[in-house]
Amino acid sequence: MAPAATNEQAMSTCPGCGLVAPANDGPCDPYAGSSPACWATFNAVTLKDYGEYQYPDVHRVIVDAYMTQHATFATPAARRSVCVHLVGLYLTFEQRMKGPIVGRTLGQVFPDKRDVPPLAPKPAPGPLTIASVLAAEGLDDHDRRARAWALSVWTAWAPHHARIESLAKAALARAGVSER
Repeated sequence: MAPAATNEQAMSTCPGCGLVAPANDGPCDPYAGSSPACWATFNAVTLKDYGEYQYPDVHRVIVDAYMTQHATFATPAARRSVCVHLVGLYLTFEQRMKGPIVGRTLGQVFPDKRDVPPLAPKPAPGPLTIASVLAAEGLDDHDRRARAWALSVWTAWAPHHARIESLAKAALARAGVSER
């Protein structure tokens, strides 16, 4: 006898941010810090950024927040990625720098691609996820929600702010950018 049909959809919980969403078998982020459903949500947000919103200034912040909220330390590249994206959040929130300058500086955080120790302990993900950005109604709401989420992610990493500030200052010097 066949099992009874059910209307309940299988759900998954993202290991990075805790987002509970319908499960899918799609890909995850490059460092596997997310669930496929969460990665699909991030991709839906970036699709809006590249299309409907025509690449808004807040896009850089969205990428930095997502990659740090879904931090993994399994490989040297993953460990560098967390630090680089946290430098992006530092430059945005502490130095009030704009996307193009932030982007140019991030390439100078680890120009030698050296390995770095993991930032431990990794903080709890906080109350906001990429899903709050996806729910935005229009560009202004998108910007507001993205910045609120990214600031909550940056704040969660407070025990590591001094290390990130040091990395940022060295990268700014290599990039020839003065602090504000």
